[in-house]
Amino acid sequence: MLAPVIANLVQFFYPIGNTPAVSLAQDLPPKEKADILLLGCGDLRHILFTINNEQEVRDQRQLDFTCCDVDTAVIARNVLLLSLILDDVEGTNEDTIWNLFYHFRIDKGSLDLLQSQTAKLLSLSDSLDSWHQSQYSSHVKICDRISLERVRGMWGFYGAKREGDDLSAYKTKVESGIRKSQEYKKAVLGGKGGNVVTSARAAAPACLDAMSDLGGLYNDYWEFGTTDSDPKARSDATEYNPMFTPQDGNMFLHYGIDPLSGFHLGAAYVPVKEPSPLANASPQKPTGDDIVWTARNEFSSWMRSFRAHCVAGLVKLRFFVGDAVALAYALQHVRSTGSSKQANWYRDRYHFEPLELNDEEYANGSAPCVFDIIDTSNLIDHLGALNMLVATSPLLRNTFSATLFSEKLVKAHGDHNELLENILCGDLTTVSSLLGLTPVEVVTNAASFSSGDEALVMGSSKNGTQLFARIAWKRPMNPSATAEKSLALIHFDPAHLANALLQIYLKMFADEDVTQLLASMNKTPNSRPSVPTYHRASFVALLCLVKSRVKTDWNQMMTALLELIDGDERLAFSHTYTQELNLWTHMMGLYSVDVLRNPPGALVGPQGSGILQQWQNIPEVVSVTLEVPRDRLDPFIKESMKKGFTSAIQGTLQSSPQSENQWQNMFAATQVAFGSLDSKGAQSSDLYELEIREDELGWSGKSSMFVSFYVPTWILLQEPQTATVSLSLPHSAHTVAAFASTLGQNLSVFTTEQRDSDHVHITKTLPNQSKVISIDGFAPGVATNETDPQGNSESTVTASVDNSGHISSFTSHVQILSEETKKVLQEGSKVIQSMRSPFNYTLSLERGPKYAANFPAPVLSSTAKIRVARKSSFLEIVADVAKSNDWPNLQSFMYPVYVDSGSPAVWNMPHLNIASLPKIDLSNTSSERLNWLKYHLPTMWSSKESALKFNPSLPATPNLRAKVEFKDSLYHMFMGFTGVQGKHASVYAINSADEGGVQMLFFLSEMRLDLSNRTPVLDAAVLPLRLDLMETILPSLQAIQGSSHAPAAISTPKSEVKLWKESLPAWSERSRSWSHKSSCEYLSRGAIPISTGFGERVLCSCGEGKLPKDFMPDFPGWKGLSKYAVRVSVSPAFTSALVESPLDLSGSGFTAKTPDEEAGGCQVCGNPSRPDGSDLMNCSRCHTTKYCSKDCQKKDWKQHKLVCKA
Repeated sequence: MLAPVIANLVQFFYPIGNTPAVSLAQDLPPKEKADILLLGCGDLRHILFTINNEQEVRDQRQLDFTCCDVDTAVIARNVLLLSLILDDVEGTNEDTIWNLFYHFRIDKGSLDLLQSQTAKLLSLSDSLDSWHQSQYSSHVKICDRISLERVRGMWGFYGAKREGDDLSAYKTKVESGIRKSQEYKKAVLGGKGGNVVTSARAAAPACLDAMSDLGGLYNDYWEFGTTDSDPKARSDATEYNPMFTPQDGNMFLHYGIDPLSGFHLGAAYVPVKEPSPLANASPQKPTGDDIVWTARNEFSSWMRSFRAHCVAGLVKLRFFVGDAVALAYALQHVRSTGSSKQANWYRDRYHFEPLELNDEEYANGSAPCVFDIIDTSNLIDHLGALNMLVATSPLLRNTFSATLFSEKLVKAHGDHNELLENILCGDLTTVSSLLGLTPVEVVTNAASFSSGDEALVMGSSKNGTQLFARIAWKRPMNPSATAEKSLALIHFDPAHLANALLQIYLKMFADEDVTQLLASMNKTPNSRPSVPTYHRASFVALLCLVKSRVKTDWNQMMTALLELIDGDERLAFSHTYTQELNLWTHMMGLYSVDVLRNPPGALVGPQGSGILQQWQNIPEVVSVTLEVPRDRLDPFIKESMKKGFTSAIQGTLQSSPQSENQWQNMFAATQVAFGSLDSKGAQSSDLYELEIREDELGWSGKSSMFVSFYVPTWILLQEPQTATVSLSLPHSAHTVAAFASTLGQNLSVFTTEQRDSDHVHITKTLPNQSKVISIDGFAPGVATNETDPQGNSESTVTASVDNSGHISSFTSHVQILSEETKKVLQEGSKVIQSMRSPFNYTLSLERGPKYAANFPAPVLSSTAKIRVARKSSFLEIVADVAKSNDWPNLQSFMYPVYVDSGSPAVWNMPHLNIASLPKIDLSNTSSERLNWLKYHLPTMWSSKESALKFNPSLPATPNLRAKVEFKDSLYHMFMGFTGVQGKHASVYAINSADEGGVQMLFFLSEMRLDLSNRTPVLDAAVLPLRLDLMETILPSLQAIQGSSHAPAAISTPKSEVKLWKESLPAWSERSRSWSHKSSCEYLSRGAIPISTGFGERVLCSCGEGKLPKDFMPDFPGWKGLSKYAVRVSVSPAFTSALVESPLDLSGSGFTAKTPDEEAGGCQVCGNPSRPDGSDLMNCSRCHTTKYCSKDCQKKDWKQHKLVCKA
């Protein structure tokens, strides 16, 4: 109800996901129990892959997944799949399970298994109680009764044994649906579909190598309905798989469905060693069968790991069918009250079924209501980022590592600051601070996977304008001794906060801006119209969250905010939604305008003036339910299908044409369903209640639509007989252009008078509800002023807002409460400021304790100023916020590691089970199967960084220069170790003449494939050279120097050395399998790294010598050095697509080639010969890369020299 209802006339079914599986737990420290919430969960690939990644960890953790999807079929498929996996103890049905889950045409044996399994599940699930007594319930739980009922309905459909006319009708329906899907596919992709970019994403880091192969496999799948290439297997697949068949007649299989896109197909192109289940020994490029084998083998590995985890009692999965936003608010309510029954939420926007979670699981606390990981898939595209983040931020655990993920397609090139502000509907610092979240990759400008790979693929696509971005949000950095932390209340001046919220309001409803409306009218006819994702109730939900997050004079702030909104002239339709805004602030207890403070009964006119006249108790707000006859919907449906464009729908109350006082009020927060009406009580009584008998066919059925929305009672009393009630469309350039000729300028689908008791129903609450929905925000006590554990000080944070409505600075105020410290301060003790991170400062008394000064967002150290009040006993630090364009250059903040809850914690680098990652075979460096390194590694640089790399005279900050040089050194280390470029070396010395010589040695054991992040990683040991260690290790160093394994030197400036030393703790922590000791130097020194100075200790000693026995076999001097070396996992350092445009290699030859181009052609333009028809010329250095002209060679040289191997 907090997102607009969209007339979902045509829907696509997504039975399987279209992005490669990621490890959901990779941001969490090892061993800690993980509660994970998946909203818009889709299929099980992320869950199964996460469990598989945990399988070989020494101390395995408990994993608890809560899975929500609005599509019943998705949940029904998932539970069915898990039951099949659990039953397949011997692994004999793995191929059949693959068929059922990934093929839309299957053989008779697969259908028989489906029918027998659904019969079994139906027999075990008559009720929640019977399911909880079943063999599956200890691992697979259903969150509520209606979810189970819906899932059972799908199982019945899947398992139906169809014969005769039923079978013929079923096949006709399926074939018609597939035909329509293929028509959509042809319209969107052209021809037979061409190369599918989403599948190529799965092949990273070798995506370019895979483009032509995956296009063919995709086309074969849609032709035959199976991934099998064997003619007999194809001919045996005579049955349509019911698990790919939507029941809704308006839902079609999405044209981009590809079974391979959820797996890690890069493992088919990268040479992987035994004993990995993905090992591939052939030096040749993989065939189509090899690629499919990689996916099927990975799936088999997932199934085995899941069974093993269940046997060990380490995994629970909970399933809910319904809307993600609704579930999030129900969980908020459970957290605050212990039950969901009074949350008064419907399970989605298209049904009147109340959402009531099973109290046996949720009331007693056995099911989680706060989470370490929340994954929202790509729901921000469909429901709006603010709707999702406002709903989910209160559910994120307040710990250092807890992470909330959202996915979005973003423009490859453009104004990235504007992109982020459009996502959040406002200034990034302001909105993220109010949400209590920080976009991690944006702050650090460091990503764990390459967006440049995708840019390369998209460069060959006609529509190559967008990149997939996975945005990680964490709590503002606040490392402390306690695991569960509080969020610092942000103090605001009421007028300042009102101005900040006004700017967000204007952005949320920018489509109503007159200038935006005029601009959109000038767009090309083929531009895709967008549907709104917000209405005024969405904004009120944000206000509820803000109220629980800030400290201000709330009533004064709300008075100022509503005055600002009322006085603003930019939004053309703002005044028509004023009453909706007012009623929602009233219902949520935020603020009541005068007309809602007074009983509406005083406005009732003479007898016979309306239904409400006879009510005993007239509330300030009532519900209007409008029944819309089916035949009145048909013109809208017909026009929508014709134009290929649908719209949001809303309720409208309007004065009659003959009224002297003309008015119109719109209400976009609606609830809809199709069906017929049952009622209780007299319609003229305040005891009148509605119940809708729902028609599940929805838009494709023949039943009436019921639209319910709240309205202020006083409006109904203005003209209680002849005022009109309408189902209408919101006004936008697109809706007016598409529907005005059919529906009229008011865009009214159906209009009747208020006295029409056959179609207008007025009740105290919405159907099937007893109260208005709950919006809890942060739970009580979560957002507080910070008090130190001993009670010696209390800290507050105050935000200042500039005239543009953006937070411009923060003040951290430390009030000293200890009498002893007050005396020290009054005696003139010096106060010293030091920065721990851009979020955290320390204020130290020279003769007293230290105090933390924490901020909700990064601040600029260059602007930080201290205030000391010796008589009033407080300390303050005031600093300007770091705006988004400042964040990429924040000092010492690429891979931060801090002591949190008594242990080091990585903030933005994924943890790896390094020993279980597939090893890459580097034995044949001339193999084409290592060519992917030549285009994958250069994507570390952004376009901006690349320009600086090739033209050092360009202006740049010292931090940016250091990052460019750091990436260059990483590039040479990776390429040198593989031998693809330059001489092979397995030992590297980071050497800086500015800093006294060699700083550290890297011993490279293996290159492995990080499947989750689709990039290579060096499994290495690092030995930072310390002055106090040199005498001990000198003989071993001399043994290496005099051998064939002499270190290859990488020369670095002083600024780059600092980056290397700051990265070491993150590389070490992400891969450690050992525990820190109580004597850990990180804890005793209070710094990570311990020091970046020459010859000083960088890493703690806890991990020294903890290396596998065969880590560097037959290596001279290794025994003497290994006891001081620490295992690290070194990954390429990528930039964030949310901050900078990826490196454009489109003119370098690093682009996807068609099969004809792959036969040979100019590296730049693809021409098969020189202009005069003679053979292409070779590069004079490597003699392999070909060009048709000097011009093409010159154009390519800047990029080619990165990989040219003489």
